[in-house]
Amino acid sequence: MTPRARVMAALRGEPVDRVPLSFWLHNFATENSAAGLADETLRLAGTFGWDFLKPQSRAQCFAEMWGLTYTPSGERATPYTVTREPLATADDVARLKPADPRGGALGEQLEALKKIRAGVGPEIPVIWTIFSPLMVLPFLVRGGKPQAFALLRSDPSAVERGLGAIAETLTAYARACVAAGADGLFYATNVATRALATVEECRRFQRPFDRAILSAVDGAPFNLLHVCGEDVWFDEFVDYPVTAFSWATVPGNPSLKEGHRRTGRAVVGGLPAKPSIASLTPDTLVTRTKAAIDEMAGRSLLLGPDCSINPDTPDTLLHAVGKVVRGNPGSTRLVS
Repeated sequence: MTPRARVMAALRGEPVDRVPLSFWLHNFATENSAAGLADETLRLAGTFGWDFLKPQSRAQCFAEMWGLTYTPSGERATPYTVTREPLATADDVARLKPADPRGGALGEQLEALKKIRAGVGPEIPVIWTIFSPLMVLPFLVRGGKPQAFALLRSDPSAVERGLGAIAETLTAYARACVAAGADGLFYATNVATRALATVEECRRFQRPFDRAILSAVDGAPFNLLHVCGEDVWFDEFVDYPVTAFSWATVPGNPSLKEGHRRTGRAVVGGLPAKPSIASLTPDTLVTRTKAAIDEMAGRSLLLGPDCSINPDTPDTLLHAVGKVVRGNPGSTRLVS
């Protein structure tokens, strides 16, 4: 099967010749320009031959549209440094206005996407990252997540207005991503955990904005929802209009098989993420790979990490997974 045929069959729960595989990771030194992001993505694609690509846009690019500034890192594994978080009060949040997604940092991301699509051609599915508006907000607010949620609780109407402006921008950006060659979104939230938000807050401040963005591209063949963190409100997302789900199989979260049962959709995962993956041995990682394939009986599974992996994860680990997936037909056999 071609990578595209393999990925699309796995998303539909159909038989595959082997389970599709991909990893994703930041390179903090190269992600600060369209050319840098595109070149690094194409280097990874050529080195590892993954079945689909999730280019690792810099996390702060969304907040840059409303005034966040940062000092780039010159080191692969050293993150950026924030120099300005523009919002301090609920009134500041309420004054946010929709931004043009074809300009600024998001326009730069679209340029990178076009370069990547041209570089890999049509046969490699590409999913493009968008953060939930409620995930973007803490990047903008001085004090991060605790202060953003304090503002949400003290003046919910003001925060809703600001989230609406972010969502309007990201809805247009989502459409632009698909038009630029993405097969869908890697749509992420890291604030839907029981430690941070109540279920009522998820329903009011997360769900309506998420669904508006995802519904704008619901015709795309590969929209993935990533619910990041431990002890997440998983069942609040099971009816989202996506083709696949991704989450960390850690305490408080479902297993791969249970997540598939609850959603009826394909699952992307089975492999560890940062910070643990970089310290594992190849044999341990291969064992995890085989266990994930066996758990799902090779169906409705796309192998990937729980979240992004360490930027300095040894290549030998990633090659070990690729070798067992491609070279061990006994664990990746066609399932009819």
